[in-house]
Amino acid sequence: MSDALDRLLDKLAGRGTDPSLFENGRWRSAGELAAAVADWRAVIAAQSPRPGAVMGLQASFGFDAVACLLAAWQMRLIVALLPPGAPADTARLAHCDLMLRWDEGGAHWMARQETRPEPLLESLRAAGDAGAVIFTSGSTGHPRAAVHALPRLLAKFEAGGRALRTLAVLQMDHIAGLDALLYTLCAGGGFVIPRNRTPAAVCAAIAAARVEVLSASPSFLRLLCLSDVAREADLSSIATVTYGSEPMDPATLGRVNALFPGCRISQKYGTTELGAPRTASEANDSLWIRFAGTGVDIDVRDGVLWMRTASQFLGYVDEPNPFDAQGWYCTGDRVECRDGWLRILGRERELISVGGEKVAPQQVEAVILELPEVVATAVSGEPNALLGAVVVARVELGSGASAGDAERRIRQHCRSRLPPYQVPVRIELADGLVGQRQKLQRRGGNAPPPDAYQNW
Repeated sequence: MSDALDRLLDKLAGRGTDPSLFENGRWRSAGELAAAVADWRAVIAAQSPRPGAVMGLQASFGFDAVACLLAAWQMRLIVALLPPGAPADTARLAHCDLMLRWDEGGAHWMARQETRPEPLLESLRAAGDAGAVIFTSGSTGHPRAAVHALPRLLAKFEAGGRALRTLAVLQMDHIAGLDALLYTLCAGGGFVIPRNRTPAAVCAAIAAARVEVLSASPSFLRLLCLSDVAREADLSSIATVTYGSEPMDPATLGRVNALFPGCRISQKYGTTELGAPRTASEANDSLWIRFAGTGVDIDVRDGVLWMRTASQFLGYVDEPNPFDAQGWYCTGDRVECRDGWLRILGRERELISVGGEKVAPQQVEAVILELPEVVATAVSGEPNALLGAVVVARVELGSGASAGDAERRIRQHCRSRLPPYQVPVRIELADGLVGQRQKLQRRGGNAPPPDAYQNW
């Protein structure tokens, strides 16, 4: 049972008229949120879910979506947080018994499907624990369903925190967005939801709600720094900017420091599987971090980070045990080490072998992103009969940039900064490289249509 959740809900009810959630230009109180949780319990109960049922929830952050999530957890359900645009079979992947989907017309219950027993989900039911299923992004393959026990997710917030007004750009189907929500509610702060996740909407929400903490991905922060609206907006309330979910490049980090002078700029590290353990950055302009909280063990094996955390998941649905015999999990992230500090270099599986030389896509991307007209870039390998693979780059330019000689400018810049085997042999101009999760999409292809779950 999740006593921590009960304490959170009691705390919300006790805060009464204190502002708790900002949406559509106004604050909703903690008491209103607590009352909405009770209302949503009745709505969910009307569906007669079995004990420990898996309830699919496809929604962006919103007052009712947050209340629904908390209500389902209070009923000891397992909530599968389905991201927008996910493949149509994602709900089946999580063995959802019932599903609630938000769209422009509101919330809709979808037709129910029969499910079969699954060991990890059955273990949560047997323990009487609520849980969460969070999907990997699928940016380099098919998404996987990671199963979390709610008591583990909530444990790190038991010590409390600072009651701050926080805006998270990443959504609640992402571990970083969920972490920001739970931290803010448990600490008694105010959670701010922009009308959408464009730079204009985020800047408007920051000014209106006097946001103190901005939590975002490097991809979104790059868009923000390159936008005209950010230079004209009132961002003076921001005291802290946190970033994570993908590697940061030095050029973007420099722009973030310039846009938010005097603020604390802090890198976070977390994965869908391990949660978001506490970290500390070496400095505002540094990409080196260390793990600052308790309950985190790290080990670097052949340059790859392995971890054990108190908040780590139970495993993947319908997959073998992902931990080694001592409970260690391989993150797949390559790192550099220096006197207790780590620098995240990118995923081991994304390395490109060019004639025997190893090329890290993030290193090439960081050089391309030095050009002020570049909004996003995704570097990958392409098979080559002679070299094994060659480097190719998809590049998205800003709205005012000239595409005429962009390829020449980018290749010329790469040649001045990189050895020949790292220079892209082909540069393709593209749009939409930053996906709905505000992260770089390394694979092409169109997302499923909004009604992709109609026949789940």
